[in-house]
Formats: sequence, structure tokens, C-alpha cells
Amino acid sequence: MSDTEFAISASAGADRRDAWRAALSDAFGPFEVHHGRPGNFSGHVRYVRRASLQFNDLHYQGQKLERTAGNVSRLDQEFYTFGLPLAGPLAVQQQGREFQVEPGCVYLMNQSLPYQATAQGASGYRSLSVSFPRSALSQRDSRIGAFYKLRVDDGSPRGALLASYMDHLFKGMGGWSEAEVAELGERLIDLIVLFLVQPGQGYASESDSSVTVAHRQRVLAYIRQHLADPALSPQHVAQGCGVSVAYLHRILRAGGLSAESFIFELRLDKCRELLLNPLHRHRSIAELAYQVGFSHPSHFSRLFKRRFGVTPRDLRAGFQPGLSDPGQQQG
Repeated sequence: MSDTEFAISASAGADRRDAWRAALSDAFGPFEVHHGRPGNFSGHVRYVRRASLQFNDLHYQGQKLERTAGNVSRLDQEFYTFGLPLAGPLAVQQQGREFQVEPGCVYLMNQSLPYQATAQGASGYRSLSVSFPRSALSQRDSRIGAFYKLRVDDGSPRGALLASYMDHLFKGMGGWSEAEVAELGERLIDLIVLFLVQPGQGYASESDSSVTVAHRQRVLAYIRQHLADPALSPQHVAQGCGVSVAYLHRILRAGGLSAESFIFELRLDKCRELLLNPLHRHRSIAELAYQVGFSHPSHFSRLFKRRFGVTPRDLRAGFQPGLSDPGQQQG
């Protein structure tokens, strides 16, 4: 069994922190990492992929992790994480809702929607978790919400069984064969659906059928393909995809997105990528902004600073907020 492990201490420099962000992205897909107090920033992640599952041990503090709409657009597929918190709490914001996970519970969360997660408490946040494709859940129950939570410490036999199952699954990881891991994973997902999804132990999103998911993926692909068109708008997207504007907003809202914000975030992410690329060093910032679909450089600059906490010019010059200027760090 091969696994991947990465750790970072509070004394790490900017390069090491960039490596931490890259390690998280390798494990869970694209993330933004906002740094808190310099002396409190640390993290450790270990994960192993077996069968169609990924087993994770994640511990971090002094930081806020954010998955933006732009990050979501670069995910290969929709996936969920089932977690057993060992330290916490972790404060999460997703789809306009706020919730908390902490020791004494298990939870199921859609990782393919925009969200923010802030580690709290003296020892930060740590959890054991298993990640798997959304299809593993939807083939058992077509209505899957974005988040579910079940207490383990209230005497419930359901929560206790799930927590015990996870504990034994991780402790025996080195001894399970591939066939056993695959079968044990199937049984875990059966239990998750039986004890969390079907009783509705949390909040459910708007009905998200396979047809809705397929339409949403088609819409996002269309936006990516026409990003450079300054006239790109929800009306143009709806017409290009053969759906009504109202339906366009509905299927994106079910995925935690809005058409306008997704277009802007994707353009900003693309321009940030071009600004950091030495091959485009000779090109002006305004030229790059026009290339990704912005019509007004001043509007672009305001959105860019709001999104990344730094102006396009400062980013190109090598300034990194939260690292060289502690006064602008985020918690």
C-alpha cells in the first residue's frame, strides 16, 4: 500500500506554504489557503488511494481553507467526504449556511461545492475521512443533499456503529487486501446512506438528479469555452446550451454557484495564471485582462484585489498577502 504524506510547521517560509497548498490540492482538488497568525500555522496530511476510495488523515490549524467556484470548475468529478473528527471544531460555510463539525459526530459533505472551512480550537482540526465519487451515493439514493451530520456521543447506535466502523477500517488499513478494501468501502457507503442520507440527518440541497448534474456540467463547459468573449452573460449561456435563463440559474444554484460569479471567478483565476507565467511577462496587465474577457481594466483590478487580496501589479511583482505583510493576513 503506497501513501502520500506532507507536513508543515509554524516556522515554514513562503515556499513551504505554497507546497502545503499544492499538497492539499493533490489530495482533495484545488483549494485556496488563507493564513492566520504566523506562529499558529501548521498542517499535516496523509492519504492513500485504494479501489475507488481515498482514505485521509488531515490535521491543520491557523488557517482557513476555501474552495471557490473557480476551484470547483477544475475538479475532475463531483465527490463527497465522510469524516470522523478527532479534534476541532471546524467551522464551515457552504451554500449560505453555517455549520460545525467536531469530535463526537460523523458527517458527510459534498466537496464539489464552493465552501470555506476554518480550523478552530487550541489544537486545530483533525479528522479521519474517506472520499468517494458522488455516483457511489446517487446509485443508492437519487436525492443527495450537500451536508449531513450525526451525533456519536448521544447514545445513538447509528452514530456509534459508523464511528466504530471507520476506526476499525483505518486501523486495519495495512492488512486489508484490495478486494477487501473495495467490499468494505461498499458496505461503508451502504451504512452512510442508511443512517445519514435516508433519515435526512442534515440539510438537503435542491433536487439534484443525474439530469440536473449533466446539464450543470454542460453549462460549466460552455462557460469555460467562451470565457474570452466579453459579451458572455447568463442569457448567452442559456441560449448556447438550449435552456431557459430561469432553469440555468436553478441548476447552478443547486450546485452552490451563480452564473455571474462563476464567469468572473473563472476569468480572475485565468488572469492570475497568466500573470504568474513568465512567458507572458512582456504583456501588459490590461492586455491579459482583455484576453480573458474583461472590458474595463479598472473594474478588473477591483475584482482581482477583492478576490486575491492583492493588486494584479503587486502579484506580478511577487507580493504575497499574509506572508510578507502580516497586517493583511486572514484568519
